[in-house]
Amino acid sequence: MHTTRRQLLHTAAASSLGALAAGSGRSADQQTGARKRRVLAILGDAYHAVAPLDAALAGRLRKAGWEAVTIMDYAVPWEDFSQFDLIILSREGREYVTFYRERDTNPAVNRRDACWLTPAQEQKFEEYVKAGGRLFLYHDGFGNYPKGGGVSRVARAWFIRHPAIVNIEVKPTGKMGELTEGVTPFTVADEEYEVEMDESQTSVFMESHSAEHGRAAQGWAHSYGKGKVGVFVPGHSPATIAHPMVRRTVQNITEWLTR
Repeated sequence: MHTTRRQLLHTAAASSLGALAAGSGRSADQQTGARKRRVLAILGDAYHAVAPLDAALAGRLRKAGWEAVTIMDYAVPWEDFSQFDLIILSREGREYVTFYRERDTNPAVNRRDACWLTPAQEQKFEEYVKAGGRLFLYHDGFGNYPKGGGVSRVARAWFIRHPAIVNIEVKPTGKMGELTEGVTPFTVADEEYEVEMDESQTSVFMESHSAEHGRAAQGWAHSYGKGKVGVFVPGHSPATIAHPMVRRTVQNITEWLTR
């Protein structure tokens, strides 16, 4: 029987998620009856598999005793955002969830002007943060969302495009040192996003340089309403996601958001 790419990706993701859940065991919170902190991770699209994202973004929190809910389809609990201490979004706005599901048989379903969520659903992210929620937008978590929409507003940046992947030199800018603690300059092959951003409205704590594209912001963070938002771009490939400096930065951001 022919195995499609979709089946392989879903099998790998399910296997990884199951291993993470099984390996976490009973946490101290479970043993004492204390309320577990909860994270909602909305992950994956046609070009970014769920398994490595889940391992890097939600896996560490599971091991620390968090209850982690990972969504890899459309079943987002839109009305329950307030029940989560942290939301992680690592899925672009373009309609790639359907494309991801059906790309083996019908790639024509990908319409470049379509989004995977409605404007009202997108607005839920902004309402959540304004009310005191903590939002982590990782890699394409703000990519290809409508200009002026809820995600672009909370990100304080609008994604224009990204040129071809090249070797980029990433380094801290000196701002918000708690987000770059333990991070030294590093080089990865990844995307440099071109964004429309007023840097006076946020703190760019990480930037990159390449011979081909010049300088690009790679990480920024700010308060928004009563909540906090952190954005970090490096993470297109499993190799970049697994880089020690990327993992340390992800850890710093989640700790800052949930402190």
